[in-house]
Amino acid sequence: MRFIPISPYSCVVSGVDDPSSVDDPGEYPVDFTRVRHRWAQVAGHPEVFAGSLLERVGALLALRLQEIKDQPEIILDLGCRSGLLRQQLQQANAGKSRIVSATFAVGWPMQGPRWLKPFRKQPEMACTHPLALPFANATFDAVVSNLALHWLGDLRGAFREIRRVLKPGGLFLVTLPGDGTLIELRECLATLDRQGYGRMWPRMLSFPSVHQVGDDLLQLGFRLPVVDRDRVHTTFADIWQLLHHLRTLGSCNPYAERVPGLTGKKFFADLQNLYRTRYPHADNRLSVSVEILFGHGWRAS
Repeated sequence: MRFIPISPYSCVVSGVDDPSSVDDPGEYPVDFTRVRHRWAQVAGHPEVFAGSLLERVGALLALRLQEIKDQPEIILDLGCRSGLLRQQLQQANAGKSRIVSATFAVGWPMQGPRWLKPFRKQPEMACTHPLALPFANATFDAVVSNLALHWLGDLRGAFREIRRVLKPGGLFLVTLPGDGTLIELRECLATLDRQGYGRMWPRMLSFPSVHQVGDDLLQLGFRLPVVDRDRVHTTFADIWQLLHHLRTLGSCNPYAERVPGLTGKKFFADLQNLYRTRYPHADNRLSVSVEILFGHGWRAS
């Protein structure tokens, strides 16, 4: 199997964090350094991902790869956070594929205690920026990414780079949160901002629609693109439990433009009251909607 010239644990790629480098930065460009910093903060606690939506969606993604007739020899796990998807992919094809994991978090720790490093084989990992992957053209038979690429704020740029490292005919499998995700929280935040500031502040990342993902895949050189979606509804006890859950999974406000001053407890109390009034639940819990997009396509020759 062809050797990939990367460091086994980290290959930091710098100089790509300028928001002006994205295809369409939009009204509020994403500061990707904030995302990388937040991911690095949760990197030492992989246990928080066990049983989470990230793990469950990863299992479905691995099953979709398993359904492919010709299993890929070498796979890029792009945007890994806990190593769970890597394990799921290995189980899906009985360890037949070589898997290289790429994380966006600078300083992602090695799996397991450091003193064990000399005594066991370590996974191939790289710390990189999704717009500047440290791999040669046409390296991978498949690229798989689970709920990660939306944090870049430039899906088209990420898709273009993924196409570059895929072999002709290579498979791209991706999951993303759809624009119906956290819609209740987003609308309540917007209402409070308009009432208190007379404008909306960028507090939450924008998520793509199913049509946007399909169009981007087709326009950027992926054959037979298919995007479908699944909707999940869950509940949380209060607003603090919901926000804590999101932060433990690596979520953050990725925008440089922020509300002036500190956000006090009253704002979150008002947010919870508005949430419960606008979206009542039988048990007085907070109802949360999540929309998961599953997309795939093959690189055109």
